[in-house]
Amino acid sequence: MKFKRFIVPFLFFMASGFSVFAQINPLPLNIQQAFNKETRSKDGKPGKNYWQNHADYKMEATLDTENDRLDGRAVIKYDNDSPDTLKTIIIRLYQDFFRKGNARQWPVPEDDLTEGVQIKKLVIGGLEYDSDKDFPNWYITNFYVRLKNPIMPHSTETIEVDWSFEIPTVRGLRMRKYDDGHYFIAYWYPQIAVYDDIDGWDQLEYTGTVEFYNDFNNFDVSLTLPGDYLIWATGELANENSIFQPEINERINKAKKSDEVVRIVNISELNDKKILQKGKSLTWNFKADHVPDFSFAASNKSIWDGTSLVVDSITGRRVLTDVVYPDGSKNWDRGAEISRASVEYLSFELPGIPFPYPHMTSFCSGPSGGGMETPMMANDGIPENLANFVELVFHEISHTYFPFYMGNNERKYAWMDEGWAAYLPTDLSARFAPERDYFKHECKSYTHLAGDETELPLMVPTFQHNSYSSARVAAYTRPAMAYHFLRDALGDDMFKKALREYIHRWNGKHPLPYDFFNTFENITGEDLNWFWQTWFYGYGYADLGIRQVNDGHSVVIEKAGILPIPVDITYTLENGKEGKKYISTAVWKDNKQTVTIDLPANLNIIKIRLGNDHIPDVNDKNNWWEKSDLY
Repeated sequence: MKFKRFIVPFLFFMASGFSVFAQINPLPLNIQQAFNKETRSKDGKPGKNYWQNHADYKMEATLDTENDRLDGRAVIKYDNDSPDTLKTIIIRLYQDFFRKGNARQWPVPEDDLTEGVQIKKLVIGGLEYDSDKDFPNWYITNFYVRLKNPIMPHSTETIEVDWSFEIPTVRGLRMRKYDDGHYFIAYWYPQIAVYDDIDGWDQLEYTGTVEFYNDFNNFDVSLTLPGDYLIWATGELANENSIFQPEINERINKAKKSDEVVRIVNISELNDKKILQKGKSLTWNFKADHVPDFSFAASNKSIWDGTSLVVDSITGRRVLTDVVYPDGSKNWDRGAEISRASVEYLSFELPGIPFPYPHMTSFCSGPSGGGMETPMMANDGIPENLANFVELVFHEISHTYFPFYMGNNERKYAWMDEGWAAYLPTDLSARFAPERDYFKHECKSYTHLAGDETELPLMVPTFQHNSYSSARVAAYTRPAMAYHFLRDALGDDMFKKALREYIHRWNGKHPLPYDFFNTFENITGEDLNWFWQTWFYGYGYADLGIRQVNDGHSVVIEKAGILPIPVDITYTLENGKEGKKYISTAVWKDNKQTVTIDLPANLNIIKIRLGNDHIPDVNDKNNWWEKSDLY
């Protein structure tokens, strides 16, 4: 019932119109309460009473590569910075996704099905919890614990948990054993769910489609593996001298200072055992502060390349961009170069915020073309061509900003991160693979499904999508179009100014769409309701058409669809030469349905074409005009 109540105000908005700039009511009730309690403010800034919880995770885990099992133990210090007394705590057990009999929105082969996460010990506040008596509410992946002693406001509680699970080896989901000696491990530890100022506990289950919504936590993680494995992880390695041979540490340090690609590890040295300190097993200790998650990769069969760059001209801070891949992985020999270019673009162009983490490691998982992001780590496949490879590497790295640096709730609003990751690769793709028009492809992909009955407004929470195509359009392609045309409407400088201010205000926090909308209006000084209402709240599609042409040069353009897009006119003269007239998306800001565009009256125009490959338009049959004998 809670989610039904959440949707009704959106439908009201669509029917009646609203203005975020004017701060009208009603907002959805849970959002309205946040404004009333001043955890959020109507100018787009965090409110004076804003709060969020966090935790310190100290974990030890062993990856059993013979049996493909992980055994771990954690001591979690959970800080309840909220004004609320917590009588229940929710622990996410992501690998219960593979538990036999569980509900899922993603196919799982039989060989990946397991008994789920085995909780061997749970102690909260010094009190032990019995699995037979104290765990009455264990659903799909959310583990609800009724606390024997509540966690009081502004207090810290200690949670101890021992657990184990079997690692998927066939298909997995966002993590698995990809080959003998080759693992990417994510979604792997008991994680305290987010408790926030909007919904209290995040109770959404992990059933395969929804992804991130995590608090910002500190991690101190010790990982034990056989002595021939290398490990890469979120955070920085704290005991490198007891792990690597001195020469390898020298190469790592060289890569951290070099603009050129350094081969840190090659296959022959790995086979000759010249990389690691000797030992039947090695324990690697990684530390990371104020990050929303922790993942790691392990391999005894991979090349390791690294390079670095300055991401902050003021401080001179450098970031290591490295790649890990089996020998012969197509295009991956250019991976470190492309990773470096991606971080450089994000740091200095768009969004133009220095990359926030000390390293970015891209791990080649194998033959599939897709990828998955985690903080400081990306799990990428092997696309068929260079253009797709560039776009994949960049896409996953761009998630560093959205949702990791920004703390977006991707479970509700995937467009707040996937939309950016779908839009941002446009320029870099053109530099590495100019033969491929990335944004043309995105535009075509969106137009293919735009206006279909399954296409839901972006503000419908992501977890309510049960159709893959519907979810894909709402998370990736439509928001990519929206960001592009918002930029077109505002102009490049103002768009970047507003985006950077939004990032400055909300990094390390949990922004909502309203915080994004309100910040843009606060910075631009404009009422952008005409844009939010259509692109984010409304049903509909983009369709401009030529209604009529007067005297061969005065063109009446009709907005036959709902979504505002630019007016781009190409006209052809009698001698075959062409001219152009371009009016930005802002031409529709007054909510008019037609605009009249005057072309040069002294020219003999015989043909007019409306639109281009970078503007979605579901009906191009009304985009043409040809001079008749009447003129």
